[in-house]
Amino acid sequence: MKQYYYESMAEYYDVLELNADWFYAKSNLFINSVLKRHKVKSVVDFTCGTGAQVLYLSKFYNVTASDLSRPMLKIAKAKARGQKTSIRFKHGNVMHVRLGRFDAALTVFNAIGHLNKNQFEVALKNISSNLKDNGIYIFDIFNSDYTKWALRYKFIDAAVRNQNNTIVRFNRNYLDKRRDILKVTQETWIQKKFDRPQVIRSSWDMKVYSLREIDSLLKRNGFRILRAYGGWGKRFSKANSLSMVVVAQKQRKAVGNA
Repeated sequence: MKQYYYESMAEYYDVLELNADWFYAKSNLFINSVLKRHKVKSVVDFTCGTGAQVLYLSKFYNVTASDLSRPMLKIAKAKARGQKTSIRFKHGNVMHVRLGRFDAALTVFNAIGHLNKNQFEVALKNISSNLKDNGIYIFDIFNSDYTKWALRYKFIDAAVRNQNNTIVRFNRNYLDKRRDILKVTQETWIQKKFDRPQVIRSSWDMKVYSLREIDSLLKRNGFRILRAYGGWGKRFSKANSLSMVVVAQKQRKAVGNA
């Protein structure tokens, strides 16, 4: 699978991905409601990016954060210092990093889609090793049964203007149904005031799953699904949900227990 190079866009990630405040508030409120329901005290985010979840959750929980991208992690650390939060950060790969034993774990915003199926199983074993018995695991992933993957044309994915930059991002997606691989081609135009625009082109693969496949993978690795949503708190629809948000629980005899 071809990987996304986060380092090339880390500087602009927050402007593009975190500009929809309502969306991130909704996702964080949903995650917090699940954690409260299960009386969680400690949380680990294995794919924290620039800190969209951990900065909010650190108001309520003992939070540890990790990410594979050093530039993204650097931004998250700087934001945490600015907000004077007590988050423990560590660079690491979700498949291998050992951070302790927690009540809950996160890998959100399609982070596991960057892993192939075998790698996801390795990651599940490692996540289990970092969770206490009956610990909660929250993640989301694109739904392979979604009926509208057939878009072949290039479309505008994001358009943002602030004091310094105008940024327009175009996407073209294609679903390889035989392998359940979403092939993403992206072109981002960045213009500082009236300077010549900088164009960043990238392409990568994302593994997508059906809910049935996710259920099987989780069971095989010592988890059970408590509930699956079709977005942050929305009812899941096999045909109409672009992605699924899964709340799973580690079983006492989970594979990969350390």
